[in-house]
Amino acid sequence: MLANTLKKSFLAAATLLSILPGLTQVAQAQSTPDLFGAIAYSPSTRVSSSATGLSREEAERGALYNCQQKSQAKDCSVPLWFKNAWGALAIGSNGAYGTGWGYDTTRPARGKSIASRYALQTCKNYGGVNCRIIFTKEARYQVIDHGTVLIPANQ
Repeated sequence: MLANTLKKSFLAAATLLSILPGLTQVAQAQSTPDLFGAIAYSPSTRVSSSATGLSREEAERGALYNCQQKSQAKDCSVPLWFKNAWGALAIGSNGAYGTGWGYDTTRPARGKSIASRYALQTCKNYGGVNCRIIFTKEARYQVIDHGTVLIPANQ
């Protein structure tokens, strides 16, 4: 009787210990902070740039600064910001442009194609001719598993 009780207790403890790391990883992954991204664009020079940050304002400010530094133009603007997703910019041969963002919770890399599809469609909706994707950016913390520690990695 005592041996049977000890055996059951041992199995319960072993089961708990085997799932504990998984529960810890899920809890840590869920506490990952949001990451914002922004794409800036200068129509006169066709220069684009981006930035990421922990707030929308930080990402937009960084993208605008980068665009102004790269283009030396006064017409840089931020037509797109996004959170925990991909962003894309499409430009038409006639100068029209469009943006899009996207994400896929089960396959995060698929967010790039979703964002690109929306950017191409938006470019066409604004009269773009021969629209093509010229820029994509990801703003998503990626969790790197180093055994017992999960480290958010900003790409």
